[in-house]
Amino acid sequence: MATVTESQKKNVRCEARKWLRENGHDGIADSIDEIMNEWKRKQIKTRRNWWDILAGDANGNPRMVSGREFPILVAAQQRQRIPVTDSAIKGKREAGSKLKKMRQARWNRKNRKAKP
Repeated sequence: MATVTESQKKNVRCEARKWLRENGHDGIADSIDEIMNEWKRKQIKTRRNWWDILAGDANGNPRMVSGREFPILVAAQQRQRIPVTDSAIKGKREAGSKLKKMRQARWNRKNRKAKP
């Protein structure tokens, strides 16, 4: 049985971000990096399959992670072997485009109830 080295593990983890940069989706890759850095700063050990996020939900809607809405990519849907939706982006995005951060009332500290 072959063992997986640390460098191979690292390559698997950043494969989606690497693919995004190679295919002109730098803004999306930058947003993923920002989110992962936020998690690291907050010492949150959350892990995501970014291909699942970029493929959208079961209804063909974009997914939200850390208050950012991620577009649906045709390549991600094909990779995840789910039907391609009309709302999916095909081709390159502008290299400098960034995803805007949206406020979520659900996780707002003011809306949290005190534990009894």
